Amino acid sequence: MRSWCPTVGPQFGYVVTHNESLSIPDYYTVWDGDRAIYRPTAHYAYHPCNDAILSLHEINDAGQIPDKKHILTAEEITGGGDDLGVLLYGHAKGAMWYGSRLTIDEARALAPYQNATGMQVTSAVLAAMVWAAENPNAGWVEADEMDFERCLQVRRPYLGKIECHYTDWTLIQHRINRFAEEIDTDDPWQFTNFLAV
Repeated sequence: MRSWCPTVGPQFGYVVTHNESLSIPDYYTVWDGDRAIYRPTAHYAYHPCNDAILSLHEINDAGQIPDKKHILTAEEITGGGDDLGVLLYGHAKGAMWYGSRLTIDEARALAPYQNATGMQVTSAVLAAMVWAAENPNAGWVEADEMDFERCLQVRRPYLGKIECHYTDWTLIQHRINRFAEEIDTDDPWQFTNFLAV
């Protein structure tokens, strides 16, 4: 699907299943009795490095996992980083990206052999463990029900730069599809405009 982040701008991302894709819309659904009159869409769009995408296409084209596999080691991954954030769109200022921008060098300064994505993700696990230890009687909770300020306090040393970027990009700009497609030009932020099929 289509997305935007500060490093590369407009991009195609893979939709990744994640629990908050369901729980966040639950919190922001507007009800009229027992009928939902507004429910926002929340999803994860992840764009791995080009070599990872090439490998994925090779596997898909072959229709099977190759017999010979190689997972890159820390020594083979010599550069890169990750922009991990939220893109809030459809408001008066267009779209806003807010999140962590972490390079592999910054991640490895904190934990040898680590990469940026791994550091950003495991910092959330660490924060959840700290929150659970500090709230032993809370029982099972959604991630959204945890104290985000406390969790961010735990995670902050592992996230690199925290940045905010506004953009005037919309889903109907820079479309390269040469085939007929359904586009809602009246409201560029409608779900149909996200699809990259």
